Amino acid sequence: MTSLDRKLHLVASVLLFCLPAFLLFSRAVADISVVLIGLLFLVRSWSSKDWSWACEKDILILLVIFVLMNVFVSPFAEHVGKSYGRSLSWLRFVIFYAAVTRWVLYDERTIRKFIVVLLLTMTVAALDAIYQFLFGVSLLSGQSMDRMARRLTGPLDRPNIGMYLAKMGLGTSALLFVLYVRERMSNRLFIAACVLSPVLIAVVFLSGERSASLLTLLALVLVIVSLLLSGKLARKVAVGLFVCGAAALGLLLSTSERILGRLEQLTSVLSAYTDSIYGQLVLLGMRFFGERPLTGTGMGNFHILCKDYVQQGLVSVPCHPHPHNFYVEWLSDTGLIGTIPFTIFMVILYWMGVKVLFGPRESRLLGGFYLGVLVMSFFPFSVTQSLFSNWPAMLAWLSISVAVAALRFVNQKPA
Repeated sequence: MTSLDRKLHLVASVLLFCLPAFLLFSRAVADISVVLIGLLFLVRSWSSKDWSWACEKDILILLVIFVLMNVFVSPFAEHVGKSYGRSLSWLRFVIFYAAVTRWVLYDERTIRKFIVVLLLTMTVAALDAIYQFLFGVSLLSGQSMDRMARRLTGPLDRPNIGMYLAKMGLGTSALLFVLYVRERMSNRLFIAACVLSPVLIAVVFLSGERSASLLTLLALVLVIVSLLLSGKLARKVAVGLFVCGAAALGLLLSTSERILGRLEQLTSVLSAYTDSIYGQLVLLGMRFFGERPLTGTGMGNFHILCKDYVQQGLVSVPCHPHPHNFYVEWLSDTGLIGTIPFTIFMVILYWMGVKVLFGPRESRLLGGFYLGVLVMSFFPFSVTQSLFSNWPAMLAWLSISVAVAALRFVNQKPA
C-alpha cells in the first residue's frame, strides 16, 4: 500500500466511522460522506490504476443498471428531469458499495475500529429511544414521540429508529463473527455485544414500527436456523434463544397495549390489504408498470404521476412519494429494464449467503446474520421506504455493504 493509498484509506475510514452517527443527526452530511467515500475510492483506483473491482459480477451488474437507467429509462420518463435527478445520483450508492466492500473494510484493524464505533453509536441511539419511551421526548434531539401512531423516533426526526438499529445491529453482528472466526475477538467486545444485543432487540419491538419488528423476527429466525446448522452446542443455544425470545415476545404483547394495538392494526391492514392505503398504492404502482412495462414511468415519477391521475379523476388515492413496496417501486419507476438486472444482483447476494449458510459449520452463523441483513432491505412482502431516496437508501446500502464486506473478509486467507 502506497503512502497516498494509506492517506486516502484513513480519510475514507474516518468518514465511514462517522456515517452511522450522521444518519442519526444529519442526513445531508451523511449523503456528503457517502459521496466523498466514493470519490476517494475512485481517486485511489485512478492512482493505483486498479479498476478490477468494476469487473466483479455484483458491481458490474450495478454499473449496467446505472447505464440502463440513464440510457433507456430516464429519456422516456413522464418527467425527464426528475428521473435523471434520481438515475444519475444513484451512481453514488454503487461506488460507495464498491468502496466499502473492496477497500475500506478490507483489513482486520479497520473492521475492529468500525465495530467499536458501531457499538457506541447504537448504544447512544438505543438509550435515547428508551428515554423517549419513558418520558415521551428524545434527550438528544428534543423530538417527541410520534403521537398519532405512538412510535418512537429516538434522536431521528421521524419514526425509523427500529429499522436503523435492526439493520445496523445485524451488520455489526456479521463483522463481529468475522473476528470470532479469525480468533481475534476480545472479551470486552464479546461482552459488550452480548449486553447490547437484547437492548437493541427490545428497542426495535418497543419502537412500534411494524415492518422493522416483523423483519427483525424473520432475521432472527434465520440466525436461529444458522445456529441449528452449526453443531450440537450451537443447537442448544438456538433452542435456548428461541424459548427466551418467544417468552419475551409473549410478555411484551401481554403487558403493552401500545404494541398490541400496533399488531391489531397490522392484522386489520392484512385482512383488507387491497382496500388499505398500502394496497391501493401497490395496485397503482402495478398499473403504472402495466402501462409502461419496459421503461416504467421514470425514477421518482410515482408521486407526480399519481397527482396527475387524481386530477384527471382516474384514481382516488392519497398520493405518496412511492408505492411503499421495494419491488413495485422498481417495476413502476424503471420497468423490466431496471427490475430484471437488479433482481439478478439480489440473487447474486442471496446466493453468496446461502453458500455460507450451508458451507463449513464454523461459518454458518455468519450466513444467518448476512441473510438477515438482506431480508431487512429486500423482503418482497413488506411495507418499505424508497431505496432510491436519500436516508432509507443510505441506511440500506450501508448495512448491505457491511454484510458483504464481512462475507468477503472471512473468505480471505489470513495474512
